[in-house]
Amino acid sequence: MSMQLTPHFAREEFELDGKMPDECVPMYTVLCHNLIEVIRAHFGMAMEITSGYRPPAANEAAHGVKNSQHVATEDYCAADFKFVGRTDMRPCFDWVRQQTSLVWDQLIMEHDPGASDIIHISVTRTVNRRMALEGSIENLSAYTPWPVAAFSVSA
Repeated sequence: MSMQLTPHFAREEFELDGKMPDECVPMYTVLCHNLIEVIRAHFGMAMEITSGYRPPAANEAAHGVKNSQHVATEDYCAADFKFVGRTDMRPCFDWVRQQTSLVWDQLIMEHDPGASDIIHISVTRTVNRRMALEGSIENLSAYTPWPVAAFSVSA
């Protein structure tokens, strides 16, 4: 039975590499509600989650960094996504990093030569750094930092 986190995203979409611990569900719900649903609505395009929760062994197999937020906890989580039928994710990357009202920790555009770009996005319960980076999938090259709009709360 499917567990919906938000109207368009189910828990199972974030469990491609393994079942997430129940204590991670609230953070993935925050990620979906505050970011992924907002991005989907803005672009009006269906999204495919390509990676969500990863057990440590799956993270290592994916060439994830040791402290990857894909190895989620009750305090942070990450997901990778792309738009269905679109290979260039630059408009999404640029739009998200310029939004002053969106709260995120890392935003990474990863390139996979000959395939679709992937967007990585993460959130934490504590400090969200608003760090935007660009590079190759599986950490095959160093990431390049990108400027972001400062976070602000509108009155």
